[in-house]
Amino acid sequence: MKRQNGLSLIGFIFVAAIVGFVMFTGFRCVPAWTEYFSLKKVLQATANEFGVDASPAAIRRAYETRAQIDDLPVRGADLEISKENGRVGLAVNYARRVHIAGNTSLLFDFQASATGNK
Repeated sequence: MKRQNGLSLIGFIFVAAIVGFVMFTGFRCVPAWTEYFSLKKVLQATANEFGVDASPAAIRRAYETRAQIDDLPVRGADLEISKENGRVGLAVNYARRVHIAGNTSLLFDFQASATGNK
């Protein structure tokens, strides 16, 4: 007698629930990652705009202007500004909490930095 192989209905429901939960969690995390990549792009554009003779206040104002467009959570006062070898360096560390369901959430710690070309 030949034995049947395959996935039972209960097995299929179990696998579908796991795949659904992973996809749901992934879709909830996508905005945090796109926000991070937008922040890196804004930091790079701001760092490229200034040379080492620029004041930190001017750099922060330029960052604030760009960050407002993308509605970024990091403010100009949170930036760490460094000047080395004729280049401006910008760095920031921030945390983003992503609510999943109920009292469950994920916490992402992002570290973004950029060095100017000038």
